[in-house]
Amino acid sequence: MATLKNVTFKARGLMPPVFTPLKQDLTVNYDVIPKYADFISKSGIKGVLVGGTAGGHMCLSMPEKKKLVEEWVKAAKVRDLHVMVQVGGASMPDVLEMADFCAKSGADSILTLPETYFRPQNVTDLVDYVETVAKSAPNLSILYYHIPHMSNVIVNMPAFVSEATNRIPTFKGIKFSSNDLSEAAQVLRKLKDDQQIFLGTATLLAPAGLLGLKSSIGTVYNFMPKLAQEIQEAIEQSDVEKARKLQEKLSLVIEALVPEGGWVPVMKAGMEVVTGIEVGPASSPQKPVTEDGKKRIEERLRKLGII
Repeated sequence: MATLKNVTFKARGLMPPVFTPLKQDLTVNYDVIPKYADFISKSGIKGVLVGGTAGGHMCLSMPEKKKLVEEWVKAAKVRDLHVMVQVGGASMPDVLEMADFCAKSGADSILTLPETYFRPQNVTDLVDYVETVAKSAPNLSILYYHIPHMSNVIVNMPAFVSEATNRIPTFKGIKFSSNDLSEAAQVLRKLKDDQQIFLGTATLLAPAGLLGLKSSIGTVYNFMPKLAQEIQEAIEQSDVEKARKLQEKLSLVIEALVPEGGWVPVMKAGMEVVTGIEVGPASSPQKPVTEDGKKRIEERLRKLGII
């Protein structure tokens, strides 16, 4: 394993965890990626997360994951997009192989889930895990993906950030997918200037902004980037009432989708309804949104004035 040295991490602001475009036979539709990257770039977004929950990499083969990273790096570089890749949520050999691949493929940073079967039981166990992954990509910034309702890894995040910062020179922050904004604020106080906390809960974008959280990774930013940017701008201008109203609108968009199925399938349906970009169904074993469900989503979004 390599010796870790400090690296530069510049990603900030809003970042969508991009969907993996699939055809109806569930094979990956790589041809959609340039058009997808165009939409994101022209929306004013500066980075993408490949392989997050929305991307469904835990459902894909290693060759598919590697090909997706290659295609996103290719599309992103000509559009000046930061490419972060989520490499965790798999067996340790696969995680290390994927981290090494990212280090050699032109990705800008990596994000990792913890071991999901033999889970870390305390802060030191979790730091050990992240450090091991970091050493397979010594030239890249690494961030931790805190999503306790999915990973069931429950450790104190401020304590984790402090120990990880002390032990891992390439550790640059976390994606914080929890509703506990009190803990998020504590994490923010522990971070160094070159580190970042990315809020993972879009329904809390405005209140988190009031606490000083200025970056966020959220599925809905794939197709509602302007609205999310307007929320952040209102916070920066100290217009709390405007931010509240915009946040309510973004939350209603999400609520218009969730009755029709699982999180990723309904978000992919929303992407197609709003943007026309064909990202297809979600990976198996997730169930696709029905045609009637898509029609109901479209009707609700029309009533909200989104389309």
